[in-house]
Amino acid sequence: MARLLSLVLMLLGALLAMPSRALAGGPLPPPGGLFQAPPTPTPAPLPTPILIPSPTPTPTPRPASASESAKAPTYRLFLPQLRLSPPPAGRAETAVIPSPASEAASLPHVGPPVGRFLYTVEPGDTLNRLAIALGRDVRLMSCVRQEDGQPVNELDEGMVLLIPALGDLCHRVRPGETLARIAAWYGVEPEALLSANPFVDESALRPGQYLLVPDARSRYRDPEEARLPRTPGNGWRYGDGQFIWPIANGATAITQGFRHGQHMALDIAAEPGTPVYAADTGTVLTAGWSDNGYGYHIVIDHGIDYITLYAHLREYFVKSGDIVKKGDIIGLVGSTGNSTGPHLHFEIRDYGYLIDPLLVLPKK
Repeated sequence: MARLLSLVLMLLGALLAMPSRALAGGPLPPPGGLFQAPPTPTPAPLPTPILIPSPTPTPTPRPASASESAKAPTYRLFLPQLRLSPPPAGRAETAVIPSPASEAASLPHVGPPVGRFLYTVEPGDTLNRLAIALGRDVRLMSCVRQEDGQPVNELDEGMVLLIPALGDLCHRVRPGETLARIAAWYGVEPEALLSANPFVDESALRPGQYLLVPDARSRYRDPEEARLPRTPGNGWRYGDGQFIWPIANGATAITQGFRHGQHMALDIAAEPGTPVYAADTGTVLTAGWSDNGYGYHIVIDHGIDYITLYAHLREYFVKSGDIVKKGDIIGLVGSTGNSTGPHLHFEIRDYGYLIDPLLVLPKK
């Protein structure tokens, strides 16, 4: 009896000596006091996108200058909870197309659409102009396809294009590459590549062929494009690449930063009417109204493979073809287009790619 009592006391003492986490059923911490929590459960998939009816058209805003407002495109947006500026009366209603689930679907967004959408070609459209108007990398437009997935050789009025998402990338096939190797390089599955490129023959990839790589931007950027040589031109219409803030207090008023594939710009809050400055010297490509969410906006080509965009302006003081110097006042802060309040939406393209402006703006 005494021996049995002794065994019971020993077992009770061992249990009391164990950590409380073990008694609660949790994992024991490793020696040294470090503890790695169990993995977070995979979140439930997002609901299937639903049809977004076109909102009731509103009057076209009065131009701030003599510049003629651009015609509104026809677009079809797949993301739930997002609306673009309404198309003019008489245009066809928009419809939803399927797309892979993305974090961007649950985030507030203003400006051009985040995901893939359909666009109907208008007279005078080019892929380079559409890249700027639709908030895409210039190089991403090489992977624009027709609605049925066929490649685009040239743009014809009325042609319906499938515009890639902000999170997509466009890869040009190199000699000797295979689909499996390309997929591994970008961190995606080969099946995802085939699904995004339905007319590609997996067994006969051609050098120079373009492949759309879905939802890859957050995981990859070609290291060869990180530091390409930048040769300044001769003449005062060229920038020097030493940017200034487009708003005087810009560094202290950022309300939304750069997020890959979601919000590829800076939103800088300011009072309505605050001056907007040219961030570097260059030539104005576009100045006027945009129905793609930017409202009144200005695009400047700095001549050294940098392009800047300034959106949601209340007024603008330049026109296409004007040469502006760094620090010139080009417009005033407003809340036009898809905007939740007065602020400047500021983008920088570097060799065609949208980059985080904080990488090249001065620290304050």
